Amino acid sequence: MELSQEQKAEIEELSGLRFNPVKVAMIMNLPWPVVEFWMADPDSEFKYHYERGILLDEAIRDKEVNAAAKNGSVTAIQHIEAKIRTRKLNDLRERLLNANK
Repeated sequence: MELSQEQKAEIEELSGLRFNPVKVAMIMNLPWPVVEFWMADPDSEFKYHYERGILLDEAIRDKEVNAAAKNGSVTAIQHIEAKIRTRKLNDLRERLLNANK
């Protein structure tokens, strides 16, 4: 099953809103067994666009917080610093876990 550009965009939008894959399948009227198979395949278009939607949403939010931090918001500075630390730890963890693959 090939995904259209509209479907890819909708997957990204829905995952950015943090709908889980089951709900995305229901909203888009896609058969759950097929979506479940796609989510298990690291090279599937569905999985790529699902994860991309989450990442894009996170990037948009972080850019807004970063802009507030640059304008001197102490809360925004603390928030963005915490996000950067968490992101660095997660990246390190991924590199370590995937080093043996």
